This record gives sequence, structure tokens and C-alpha cells, in this order.
Amino acid sequence: MRPVVLCFSGLDPSGGAGLQADIEAIAALQAHAAIACTALTIQDSQQVYGFQTVDATLLAEQAAKVLADLPVKAIKCGMLATPETVAVVKQICQQHPHTPLILDPVLVANSGGSLTVDGFIDSLKQLFPYAHLLTPNTVEAERLTGLSVANNEADVINTLSDLGVKAVLLKGGHEQGQMLRNRLYQDNKLIQTSQWPRLNAQFHGSGCSLASAISAGIANGLPLPIAVTRAEVWLQRSLQNADFPHKNGQAIPRRI
Repeated sequence: MRPVVLCFSGLDPSGGAGLQADIEAIAALQAHAAIACTALTIQDSQQVYGFQTVDATLLAEQAAKVLADLPVKAIKCGMLATPETVAVVKQICQQHPHTPLILDPVLVANSGGSLTVDGFIDSLKQLFPYAHLLTPNTVEAERLTGLSVANNEADVINTLSDLGVKAVLLKGGHEQGQMLRNRLYQDNKLIQTSQWPRLNAQFHGSGCSLASAISAGIANGLPLPIAVTRAEVWLQRSLQNADFPHKNGQAIPRRI
């Protein structure tokens, strides 16, 4: 069968982000998504109102059955929300050290609304040594390091590297300018930069979609730079064709 990406992600009832974004993106990039659901959220395409996490024992059992049954070639994490959930993922990474982990550090929704509990960031850092790739936007990178990307991007990357991260895709969606610029660092070195026309819209689930698309490429055996580029090209097309539930609200990527 197609290579499998095991995704730890939350349910977004609107279908814009979370596990549905994972499923659609991974399928579009020729892999199969298996989902260990981390949380049930209360949200629509515009805002997060609350969430309830899945019991850690139940989550671990979901993942264990998938890993025993299917050819999992990559693990992708989105919404983890609590230290208990992080502990489950850490144990799985220890048990499967050769399975690449793509870690999307979901902290808040694009529209606002927290998707974590207090103390989550410190616990999330426990996964950094296992991460094949970390995919923060600049706001997330600053929260993870306590440093300013604008003032000293090199220090941000050095700090993440010191915490054990092997590669970082620093996403430029929250920066200013007509062009959106992503930077891929590996082993503390800038190895790839990409620029994309900034679209005149806000998107619900774009980060989930990109990390999942990269995960599909990794699962299919692509080198990291190629997996990133392929996913970026696909995402740009998905955003250009996005659906707009509300004229001036967030759009939902069309992941086909």
C-alpha cells in the first residue's frame, strides 16, 4: 500500500484544519494518513472556542494499533495541547527511533484562541531531539525561544538547534512584505529559501496542510529539501483555489 503517515492531530469540526487537513493533504501527496486523535475542538472556520483532549491512555492505544498494523514511514504532530499528550508521542518516538517525526508546533489558531494548556511549551521541547523537521511560523518560533526573529534570526535557529532540532522550516506568513519567504535550515545552516506571492487573504489550516504535505513526501522517501519544495508548490495552488465561507473571513484551502 501507499506509505503511511501517522498523525497526532485534533478534530476541527469545520474541516479547515486539524485531522481533516492532514488526511486531505497527505492523500493529495500520494500517501495514506492514519490518525491518532488528540483532541476534540469547538471551532468554526473563523475562531476557536474551546477543546477537550483525548485521554492519554486511549491516545497511546490508538497509535499502537496503527503502528503494529500499517507501514508507518513518518509521524506528523499537529495539536498536542498537553504535557500528557507530548509524553505519549515521546514514548512512541523512543520506540520507533528510525521513523522521521515532522513536528508542527501548534500553539494557537490563525484567528486566535489557544490550543494548549499552561506549561505546554516546556513539555513540547522534549520532542525536539526526535524531530526530523520543526515547522514554526515566526510567531511560534519566537514563543518557543523567547527571541525575536526580526532582530536576530540566527539566534532563534541556534537556540532551536541547541534544544535538539535537526531541521527547521521557518515560515514567513506572519511577516510583512509582498512576498512570503520560507527558510529551511538543516544542522544550523540555511540550505534553502523560497518566495511566494502573498495572497490577499487569511487561511484556516494552511500550516497543518503544509506540514502534512511535507510528511507525505518524507514518507515517500524524498530528501527533505525536495519534500519541502513539492509541498510548498502544492500548498500555493491549494490556497489560490481556497473556499471562502465568509467574504472577509478566513478561507479554507482546497486540498485537491
